[in-house]
Amino acid sequence: MTNSPQHALTLPPNARVTPQRRAVLEAIGSLRDGFTLVELYDRARVAEPALGLATVYRTIELLRRTGSIRPLENDGRPTYVRCHAGHHHHLVCTRCGAVEETELCAAPSAAELRRKHGFRAEAHQVDIFGVCGLCA
Repeated sequence: MTNSPQHALTLPPNARVTPQRRAVLEAIGSLRDGFTLVELYDRARVAEPALGLATVYRTIELLRRTGSIRPLENDGRPTYVRCHAGHHHHLVCTRCGAVEETELCAAPSAAELRRKHGFRAEAHQVDIFGVCGLCA
């Protein structure tokens, strides 16, 4: 659900795109929803059999730094999801693992938090777990 052209994977400007890193990027592009590092590694090795797990870890970290992906706790296993720029949250199906972005947000605004609590919010993250429409 989160795999669309608006979810372009962006590496930092100084990162080289090696054949191994390209295999990781293409594997992420082929994965429909959230993915674990092991799932990504297995998928990328189809195109690049000599790919090392360390390269997958490093590429994930580069993509995380640019905001192209972010970690998500899903049933206790670390999962990564692709992200578009801008404010959004994730709806995660606990049955099939589908991940969908939503711009709906019930969190108080930064201005409200500042006014009521003297708290200067820098960011917030909300993941909503439940059953998607296809599984319901």
